[in-house]
Amino acid sequence: MTPLFGGTLDPYSKPAKVSGLACADCHADFDEAVNPDGKIRSGHSIVGVPHRGQAKGGMIKGDMFRRAAGGGGFCYQHFLQRIPADKVDPTAIPAEQAEALMAYFESVSGDNNGPQFQMKMLDKDAANAAADKIVGMKGDSQRGWKLFSRACNDCHPTPKKAGIGSQLVRSKPPKDIEKRKHKIAAYVRKGGVVMPFFAADLLSDQDLADIITFLGELSAGRKR
Repeated sequence: MTPLFGGTLDPYSKPAKVSGLACADCHADFDEAVNPDGKIRSGHSIVGVPHRGQAKGGMIKGDMFRRAAGGGGFCYQHFLQRIPADKVDPTAIPAEQAEALMAYFESVSGDNNGPQFQMKMLDKDAANAAADKIVGMKGDSQRGWKLFSRACNDCHPTPKKAGIGSQLVRSKPPKDIEKRKHKIAAYVRKGGVVMPFFAADLLSDQDLADIITFLGELSAGRKR
């Protein structure tokens, strides 16, 4: 398991800085292509991090890369401490923890370069455009139910109960289910203060359409 940073966060601050997330919630520390465990994570495996040389779509590179724990420094502030992305300092992670993380990444990586991918972060307009396409697709609720358990269940314990993540199905159906579905699709593609985004190589448009169809059917079935 990767570090929780429990000793560096203040759960008693107002508002509390701790989110309840850990590195392992979003990233596997093993080669998922070789040993798949069935989960769909929002982040790629940490295997290969030391070989990448850059993170967050090239925003973290050069001398900053190691000091920011290969991109872990961004997550340290944004996802663990709820700091808005535009205010994050990736090097704010304590130096000793950055070094410890990089040492861990090196120990699990060895010569393995890890998964090959291109980070593509969407802005609000691009995420809304992606959502336009997704909500227009035909979804399979049965497949969506299974995908929900693999990709969403850790933070959203059930579709009708909140966890680290919000409650996705309320006691009363939304006034406009289609608008609600569009909002979820856009949020998944862009991410938020605590929720990381899912890129299309990890959760495809069809996958997301199936999940949203599943959630939409649950919402529509709730009685007022």
